[in-house]
Amino acid sequence: MRKKLKLDGPVVDEEKETHNAMAKWFISGELNPNFIKSPSFTRLMSFMEPKYPPTVSKVQNEILEIYEECKEKAKSFFKGFEGQLTLSYEWMILGNGWARNYVKGPVLHEDFVCLTAHFVDDNWKMKKWILGYTTTTDENIPMDDGYYVYPFKNAVQDFEIDNKVSTLLLPNSEGFDEETLDPFRKWVGERGKNQFNPRVLLLYCCSDLFRLMVDDVFSELSSSLLEDVRMLVGWGRCSSTNWNVTLFHLQKAVDMKAEDAFSKDEIYDDYDKPSDEDWIKIETYCKLTGCIYKVAKVLFEGEYSTSNVFFHLLAELKLMLNQELASGDNDYFLGKAKQLLERFDKYWNSMFLVLAIASVFDPRFKTKYLEFYCSKKEVNVEGSKAETVLDYLSNLFARYAASEICQKPICSVEYLKFEGTRGELQESELDSYLKEPVMEWNKDFKALEWWREESQKYPVLSRVARDILSIPISRAASYDAYAADKREPPEFVVSMKANVANAMMCSKKWLRLLQ
Repeated sequence: MRKKLKLDGPVVDEEKETHNAMAKWFISGELNPNFIKSPSFTRLMSFMEPKYPPTVSKVQNEILEIYEECKEKAKSFFKGFEGQLTLSYEWMILGNGWARNYVKGPVLHEDFVCLTAHFVDDNWKMKKWILGYTTTTDENIPMDDGYYVYPFKNAVQDFEIDNKVSTLLLPNSEGFDEETLDPFRKWVGERGKNQFNPRVLLLYCCSDLFRLMVDDVFSELSSSLLEDVRMLVGWGRCSSTNWNVTLFHLQKAVDMKAEDAFSKDEIYDDYDKPSDEDWIKIETYCKLTGCIYKVAKVLFEGEYSTSNVFFHLLAELKLMLNQELASGDNDYFLGKAKQLLERFDKYWNSMFLVLAIASVFDPRFKTKYLEFYCSKKEVNVEGSKAETVLDYLSNLFARYAASEICQKPICSVEYLKFEGTRGELQESELDSYLKEPVMEWNKDFKALEWWREESQKYPVLSRVARDILSIPISRAASYDAYAADKREPPEFVVSMKANVANAMMCSKKWLRLLQ
């Protein structure tokens, strides 16, 4: 019989509390509850002498209860949240390489769709909450929605965020286009409204773009060629790995060739070496991927990069690729450089408006970099893109200013004092912001911190800035941004019941809501 205690309050079910604490431990530690059955865990429990030895089923039940409780707290948070959300879609699949060998237990699910909400909270902190972690084999998906639309629609309904979704961040892959997602955008538009026009923006992942550009060049390198290079430079293995690691090893081979190391040292006499044609392919990979890596390193290897920095960095990447194209000295290199630029330009044109607006909200740039970029002759073929950006921004600001909720700053500590002087201003906050001199360059500048401090001065404009800066331009960051293929789901979820996996992945970020 369970022991129930009353400690100056409601009755406590001691056994349930034990399993609840264990469930939170499994969630925060990303451990499969089936670990309870392992000999090492059993041995640990024998030393601890628990009154109520945990069981898999009871811990799983607690995980599901925690999820439901957290979900209600999350819904309550979103109901009171006055900002906008971006929903990102990522399909993760278990590969056939070494990762599969680490799975403990049967593989019940090989792939998952992760649907994440991105936003900046009232403390100006960037947040990422997983709203759904579902398998693509879910039989409950309505046929008329399809795999692409269902996760978005389900999240909006489940969390009642009809008026909060302004942006969808999508994979750079077939199927995620306006035609496929227009029904969802119209569905959201019918249920609510925000200040954005169009109602829901479609954006595409930058780290996906980099991966596809790198693969355009890497796909020309045969497995036998990579094996030859591996032997020459002492490369550990040639199986699928992050593309920055591949670049490091191939660049090492190019540098050794330039130093004539393979001819000078007789140790290499018995090795197979790349042909002249193969060396051209390797050198092309290193030059073009090297350009991409210079930008990726800035974006992904520091702290989280908000959307304001992407415009000038991607513009620099375009410049580097064009310079490589202009200096190319063989047909193979020129063909690959053009291929990469074509892929980049397609992305750049579709993302230009949002990237440029985000750049304007960086006080180190405002409109200066945009005007500099648009002053180039090749940009002006389609007219002034700078004017288009400023017109959109002016209209966006006007819609925010007309909204009753935007008449107070996000941080309202000194609002009443500010409100007394507001009537004296003859120009809009946007005009005032743009007229002030740009800040001196500081590579460690944090846009969210700056706008938090200035939210009293710009109560409406800071709300626009928060919603724009909260838009993630890349789903992946840090090491994951260099993945050579689709990211893989965590090992512990593939051998777990789908509903428990979803509960654990969502609840990890939400646990603090219960505190």
